[in-house]
Amino acid sequence: MFWCGERIPDEVEIEGKKIQLHEITWKLINKPKLTEEDREHIDHCIVALRKKAKSCENYLERTDMTLDQAKEVFDRTAGLLRAIMDLKDLEELSGPERMKKYQEEAEKCKLKDAKSWMNFIAELEE
Repeated sequence: MFWCGERIPDEVEIEGKKIQLHEITWKLINKPKLTEEDREHIDHCIVALRKKAKSCENYLERTDMTLDQAKEVFDRTAGLLRAIMDLKDLEELSGPERMKKYQEEAEKCKLKDAKSWMNFIAELEE
């Protein structure tokens, strides 16, 4: 759940093409039934996003950068990994099950975020 609270990037370049990753993922999540073409598209995206995320991880490991720059790369990588997880889940679940799972995930993220804020406030008060 490390990606909890991470946002899927609006746009990402894959194989030289810019795609609207957030929009595509959202449309697929809300689609009542996936076609075979959708599933093939999902598989292709997962493979391409894994390569992109691995590239970001390697860049993070091997490049000297400031803490802010590293956080930006890390957050982008986490967003890509979240997209991968969401797309993988799409393949496994059908319409109503899929929406229920995403609602549960959203609740877990809200709870995790709330706990983080509570810990942060407690640290400030000490």
